[in-house]
Amino acid sequence: MSAATTRRALALLSAWPALLGCGRAAPPPASRGEAIEPAAQPAAAQPAAAARQVSRVERDGLSIEFALRALQADAEAPGGGPAAAEAFADAVAEFTLRDAATGAPVRGLSPLGWMSRREAAGSAGMSGGASGGQGLDAAPDEAGCRAKIKSFKAGLLSVRPEVDMNASLLWTLDRDSTLSVINPQVALGRTKLRSVVSLAGPGVSFALHPDRERLYVTLRGGRGLAVVDTQRGLVKANVPVGAEPTAVAVAPDGRAVWVGNDGDGTVSVVDARSTDVLKTLRVGPGHHEIVFTGGGREAWITSQRGETVAVVDGATLEPLGEVAVGEGAVSIAASDEAGVVYVANAARAEVVILDAARRAEAGRIRLKPGLGAVRFDPRGRFAFALNPAADEVSLLDAATGAVAYTLSGFAAPDAVTFTDAFAYVRNRGAARISLIDRAGLGGPAAPPVVHVAAGQDAPAAARPEPPGPAALASPIVPMPEGNGAVIASPADKALYFYVEGMMAPIGTFSNYGREPRAVLVEDRSLKEVRPGVYATTVRLGAEGLHDVELLLDRPRAAVCLEATVAPARCSGDAGDARKDGCGGGPAPGVALEPLFEPDLRLEAGAPATLRFRATAKEATPALAAEEMEIMIVRFPVGYRFNGVPRSEGDGIFSVAFTPRAPGEYRFLAAVPRRGLPLGALPFVPLQVFPRSAGAADGGAR
Repeated sequence: MSAATTRRALALLSAWPALLGCGRAAPPPASRGEAIEPAAQPAAAQPAAAARQVSRVERDGLSIEFALRALQADAEAPGGGPAAAEAFADAVAEFTLRDAATGAPVRGLSPLGWMSRREAAGSAGMSGGASGGQGLDAAPDEAGCRAKIKSFKAGLLSVRPEVDMNASLLWTLDRDSTLSVINPQVALGRTKLRSVVSLAGPGVSFALHPDRERLYVTLRGGRGLAVVDTQRGLVKANVPVGAEPTAVAVAPDGRAVWVGNDGDGTVSVVDARSTDVLKTLRVGPGHHEIVFTGGGREAWITSQRGETVAVVDGATLEPLGEVAVGEGAVSIAASDEAGVVYVANAARAEVVILDAARRAEAGRIRLKPGLGAVRFDPRGRFAFALNPAADEVSLLDAATGAVAYTLSGFAAPDAVTFTDAFAYVRNRGAARISLIDRAGLGGPAAPPVVHVAAGQDAPAAARPEPPGPAALASPIVPMPEGNGAVIASPADKALYFYVEGMMAPIGTFSNYGREPRAVLVEDRSLKEVRPGVYATTVRLGAEGLHDVELLLDRPRAAVCLEATVAPARCSGDAGDARKDGCGGGPAPGVALEPLFEPDLRLEAGAPATLRFRATAKEATPALAAEEMEIMIVRFPVGYRFNGVPRSEGDGIFSVAFTPRAPGEYRFLAAVPRRGLPLGALPFVPLQVFPRSAGAADGGAR
């Protein structure tokens, strides 16, 4: 690699936040306008004003408002009224843009936003200072506003915003019954583990809802479908579905979640918001794959040990018919552009072409034995058929119904995803990804393939998968900008960030000892949620007065507003049961009270008994031990205990376990029958120390 290329790679690595959502050119000059003013509030509205402070400015014919409010809409301040956005908590950041003359909403923008804490006067760049306006630097002028935005867009380590409204989060589906949530912003070369979501069982696949607020995870071991609140990082519900749920797909309109149940030949259709099971469809035996056509008008479902593909009306959930494809369907892909559905039949070594309008077979394409996944590229003309056994990728042209190109040189290709320019193929048998250039597809020559090293060990070097289907979600995910991807490496227990044009990944992100089987990106940049209203969820930093920097693309303008972050009512770890009110507080309906001291000394290798009180808050039957489920895990990775507590009477329960190694542990309780799955109740932190010399075995605590 040349010196210039090396410098470019280093620059891209340091500019990771810009690549995640700040990919436009250098900021334009700020235009002149009115000074920033806090919105006037009537006297009767003061409690609400404290919870939703508004900053307003007029610039270039636009009225621009910024409001910051607590994430929990029903949260109350200690003295009554809505709670303010507090330090170190999640909040909703919201910009409202209107035409200053007519009041009409300004739509279709792609704004960038940041928040930076106002420095104490004379601090020379140090964080700190009083909250509010006492003893603080003045608000930045136009030149200062432009300079701050320019530095934030450059991704400089020396100048970091307190809040970045243009970021993305990485969610990994881990082997150890967890989801890892990683904020990949550069921070002195380290990544940030934002949270770990404990699941009731190992995840098989996952799908993100279009509104980015919910993540749906299919679980092994009869645990059903986990519904995860992405903003709070908690499991909201475990929905009972059929036996052995695997594939999960969210309908394009976001109203329903379709779950393939491989153990009983059914598909469960779940209401995306209420989590009620709307209908259970009997479709056929074996593993199921699900795709949609017509923007969700129809669902197409394969059954690996069945002979047909089932077609279901996406609105009424009524069967529309079946199309014969033969036993052995392992994958399905649809193209609305071409009006076809392709079914990969591994048993017959062929791809069956189905006419979507007629719901009938339109042809078959013979390929080599060992066929795996099939996927259409974003343009909908070419389907990529992967063959791990033959180390080949066949490109099928929907315009001709035939093989357009056969590419070799792969190592057990088993997954493919797409950016604007390339198809990314994972090689299960080698520590590399393969990029297929899509620019020349349709021409006489086969597209060029570039192999890029990604990691130390091949994915196949990871521990063998448990019985059942492997992870169905993708181990490669494109970044929102469309010019790079993140690759999950279960063998290396890491994620690799690749930007197109580089000869190797430019970033490595630890998964903190967990094996990431799949990865997806939650884009947390500003989105238009209502006409002229652009919002996102952010995690706030320290309390005090903050400058709010906004960069607009139309008209080209840089604007600075302001917001105040209230002091935190508690300083604890979000979701800690010892700190009521932190992280959303305990889940309603059940109170969990540890009956051991906060500084309880547990020792590695020594049996321990933990007692706690769990009571129903409302007029409901008392909790029984068999209703509860206890999980004790070493954080962030390691030992895991699952079991049912023992009742000691009067609402007191106990659980005995033996920690294997020193470290931080977390005690989690669940009451699934009462709508409180693992992750819904706050955890209790535990600390395990090395075994004392001469310590005796036994001894309950």
